[in-house]
Amino acid sequence: MAYSDVHRAFLQSISHHGFISSKQALTILLSIYTKYHPDDTIPNEHHLLHVITSINAKIARYSQKIKLVRFEPNRTDYYVFCNLSDRTLADRLHTSYTDSEVAYFWLVLKEMACCDGQAASPFLCLYLSELITDKPRLSKVRAEELLDEWTRAGYFFPESNGTWILGVRTVAEFGQFLREKFEDKIHVCLLCKEATFYVRIV
Repeated sequence: MAYSDVHRAFLQSISHHGFISSKQALTILLSIYTKYHPDDTIPNEHHLLHVITSINAKIARYSQKIKLVRFEPNRTDYYVFCNLSDRTLADRLHTSYTDSEVAYFWLVLKEMACCDGQAASPFLCLYLSELITDKPRLSKVRAEELLDEWTRAGYFFPESNGTWILGVRTVAEFGQFLREKFEDKIHVCLLCKEATFYVRIV
């Protein structure tokens, strides 16, 4: 199938959500096919992979990619819309957050990446906001809002034992960055040379 409204609608949907499960992706694709190609064959996983491959070919020049990630903590496959530009973490986040908020994200990310099991308690993450000395200061209320926002966005993931770990979006989008910054803490797969957490990037 040539690049069409199906591809554009799917790209718009995944870029809006940031990440979706493979089941959600198929449901979205089915909905899009119903709108644009109601007489075509009902799409399956093969169609989904073909659509994503075509989209990736178009968006690669913008340093973007839709990655399939197996997230082991909840045993779910996700499609993650990734910004793979070589801009720094701060540059990527500055479009949405203040200097203080970017510094806070960095501290939480660093804490999780460097702790055993790459996990940290929510209380510790909230406490890290006190270490931000940039003006304006980050209030505890705002820090809590940010942690909730970043968790919903897939950057952090709450485990059933009460700790937070690196989320599917962090692993997909910032895996290489974390590997470079914390090479003594991040494990690397001997076969594929990718940073390994508790996921498999396809």
